[in-house]
This record gives sequence, C-alpha cells and structure tokens, in this order.
Amino acid sequence: MKNTLIFLGIMLIISLSCKAQIIAVEDFPDYNKDLEDGAYIKDINNVLDKYTGTWAGHQNDTIYQFVVDKYTDIDERLKYTHDRLIIKYKITNSDGEVIEDTTNLPDESTLVMFGRYLSKQGQYVLYYQGSNSDCGQNGDVFLSVLDRNSNKMNLSLSVDGEVWFDCTTGPAEQVLPTGKGIILTKQ
Repeated sequence: MKNTLIFLGIMLIISLSCKAQIIAVEDFPDYNKDLEDGAYIKDINNVLDKYTGTWAGHQNDTIYQFVVDKYTDIDERLKYTHDRLIIKYKITNSDGEVIEDTTNLPDESTLVMFGRYLSKQGQYVLYYQGSNSDCGQNGDVFLSVLDRNSNKMNLSLSVDGEVWFDCTTGPAEQVLPTGKGIILTKQ
C-alpha cells in the first residue's frame, strides 16, 4: 500500500510538471513573469473570433479590403506558442488600380500584419510593415469591433514612421488609414 501511494505521488508530480503554462490572450498584457518554455498564449475564450473575417470600407476614393484570420504562431526562438490575428489586405483606388495587395502572400511574409496583443481597452494591436517600410510605412494597427454583435469595426494605423538609412526617397506616403481610422463592414 505504501509503495502504491509513493508511486501515485510521483506520477502526480510528473504529470503536473509536464503541463504547459497556458495564458489567456486577454490576460497576456498583464503577464509580467517570464514565460516558461512551451508556454501557450491561447484564445481560450474565443475573444479573437469577433475580429476574424473579411472587412471592407472606403475613404477618400480608396477602397480597402482586410482579411483577418486567427493564426497559431510557434516562436522557436522564444519557445512559446501564441494564438494571434494576422491581416492580409488589398487596397485599390476608385479606378480599380491596385495600390497594395498582400492577399496572396504566405502568412509568414513581413508584409502580412501580425498580432501583438489584446489591450485592456478592447483593441487588438497588430504590427504593420508596408512595402516601403524602410521609408516610414510601419507602425501599430488598432482594431476595435464597435459592439459585441456588430458587423462594424474601426481600423487605424499609429505610424512609427521610422525612416531607415536604406531609404533614398524620403518618407513614404501611408497607404493605411491614420488618425481616427476607417469604419469597416464585415462582408
């Protein structure tokens, strides 16, 4: 009997130590500890689902289409897994000329926006790097679904505007909506 209890105790300790650290995506901004190897920032409560889908809008003779998907990223360098959003987009002018199109790029492309975190204010923050990122097309994109069951979302770019030494043309014009952003409708 004593050997059975010792064996069960050892098995319990082993099973507890093998469990990966799981952090809800909505709790990740408050997480101040180091992540354990194998940690998983997981969309346990499906809070990212309200952002997914195809969203469209127009502003100043420019037509925007954003495809938002949930993506599970395994960071080999930092040794953790993260459920996040990615955005591919197509921007055209009123004549139908394509200004920018990332819709056919692989998910891992640097031109595909990738999610960073869900803020406590309910905005999802993504990193953006445009095709002319060396000349200032870079920053954070903020997504805000306007209400829980809404088919409306606001998207805006907060420009970092870092111009690198490789830029020979001067600061690039931004192709994403800045300032108050744009209201998009779910398609």
